[in-house]
Amino acid sequence: MPKKIIIIGAGLTGLTAALRLIEQGYRVTIVEASHEVGGLAGSVILDGTPVERYYHFICREDRDLIKFISELDLADKLNWREASTSLFINRKIYPFNTPLDLLKFDPTPFSQRLRFGIHIARSQFRKSWLGLDKIAAKPWLIGRVGMSAYMAIWDPLLRIKFGEFHEQISAAWIWHRIHRVSLSRARLFGLNSYGFLEQGCHTLMKRMLEKLSGSEKFSLILNKRVSKILIEHGKTQAVLLENRETIQADSIISTCAIPSFLKLVDSLGVYGASLASIKYLNIACAIFELDRPFSNNFWLNVNDPHVSFNGIVETTNLNPRRDLKAKSLIYIPYYMSPDDPRWGWMDEAFFNDYIGALKLINPKFSENWIIGSHFFRDVNAQAVCLVGFSEVIPAMRTPVHGLYMTDSAQYYPEDRTLSASVRLGASVAKLLTRDM
Repeated sequence: MPKKIIIIGAGLTGLTAALRLIEQGYRVTIVEASHEVGGLAGSVILDGTPVERYYHFICREDRDLIKFISELDLADKLNWREASTSLFINRKIYPFNTPLDLLKFDPTPFSQRLRFGIHIARSQFRKSWLGLDKIAAKPWLIGRVGMSAYMAIWDPLLRIKFGEFHEQISAAWIWHRIHRVSLSRARLFGLNSYGFLEQGCHTLMKRMLEKLSGSEKFSLILNKRVSKILIEHGKTQAVLLENRETIQADSIISTCAIPSFLKLVDSLGVYGASLASIKYLNIACAIFELDRPFSNNFWLNVNDPHVSFNGIVETTNLNPRRDLKAKSLIYIPYYMSPDDPRWGWMDEAFFNDYIGALKLINPKFSENWIIGSHFFRDVNAQAVCLVGFSEVIPAMRTPVHGLYMTDSAQYYPEDRTLSASVRLGASVAKLLTRDM
């Protein structure tokens, strides 16, 4: 009989691992706590049309994802388009796309604008990151671009996103963000070019489920939460569901976030202690459906003391989504630690906070533009990659025979990307196959 594998979580990593394992002849069951697949790459239906719950975009450097899309015969659904980035500072929106835009960016001294451009070029062609793992992003950036440029451009990204941890974030993590995005520029004086699937991640998830469902070796259990991973004599035996149902397995792959994984197992010794040392941020994200564009930018970074968030992502300025009948979509994410008072806010409180900020950024904006608003929250959405994070990146193979663990912390120094999820799913499937 083929070996039976249970995968906890039907996000992109779990689905990719399932595809690879079924190709190798294993029987695979995915157990998902939600009523739908996708995880942080999941979608919501608005007016009968799937829309991503959280924004995603594809860079030219996302080779694992691009190759995977072709493998799934979705290459004709992948489009590339130039999209504008700007920065709101000093109550003004500055284009921030080309070298000429940078030279005109007067909130910083001219010499630091030049240093900023040189730093981007160096980061683009840099390949090794291990030396940066031992350095904090803040002093590294200040040393490369200058204090004024750092405070205008990088400070809001780090301070608002990471809060109390912002001065301890690894330079390797911020380098990879620069490196990945800068490689999406097709021409020196053009805008960055990003990719998107026609209906976002829904297109990808739908095709993956079609392929998986076509195999008799695959089964998917939705709306069932795993409460315990059963281990006996140092080897995995089964998973116990909340309804007390037990599902036997030869091996188990967890794709849920590390804090959730640790609740499913008993002490894992040194390995478990290392996992527990990794800190996470929760995310709250608003989606506003507008009857007109808010701006002409795909990405609008925000640096203003009166605005609580550090950016607005207007996805319809990258992917026009004609199926949404000319509506514009803006996403406003906010990361916070679990003990942040804002995590307990009602949706209405976020709504009121964001409305005031949107009017400040675009004085023409009116609440009458809003057709609909939606709020989504997820715990443990972002691993906090502190200085020296390479030393705590968890191994996929746990001390328990037959038990494997994946988490976005293993993307490091890469941030959370669809491409990294695909790569991680394929890697854990390959590791399990080799161990079998």
